[in-house]
Amino acid sequence: MKIKLGLAVSLTALVVTACSSHEQHESANQLVDITKLSHAGAKVYQSACMSCHALAPKQEGSVAPPLFGVKDHVLKAYPERAAFIQRVVTWVKAPNPNDVLMPGAVSKFGLMPAQTQLSEADLQAVAEFIYDTDFTQPDWYAAHYQAEHGKKPH
Repeated sequence: MKIKLGLAVSLTALVVTACSSHEQHESANQLVDITKLSHAGAKVYQSACMSCHALAPKQEGSVAPPLFGVKDHVLKAYPERAAFIQRVVTWVKAPNPNDVLMPGAVSKFGLMPAQTQLSEADLQAVAEFIYDTDFTQPDWYAAHYQAEHGKKPH
């Protein structure tokens, strides 16, 4: 009986440790750059966007595309800073199903809800933060992009 109990406790500890270290690793990857940034938009991202749009991790149960992918798609369509920022502000304020840049994401996650709680200044700040921040391409992104678009990302 003591052996079975000891084995059960050891197994439980092993599972909990393995799961929590994976979550900590994913969380650390996601927060590494953000915690070092003083950009006003980083603070808006942390409080209003990050719960849905992780920086890069591709996780089961995600409710929205990661921020890296969003930036990549918007930047391809709107490479100029002012146009990029305006597009993000307009989209976040009132997503339009007839003007989608990521149809695969909309199919998978649905249309993003309008973020009407954000002020114009917050929208501007988060859009500038996204444009100005160099997010590292996650390891999985190239294969994902190729599978979705039939070509490698730029």
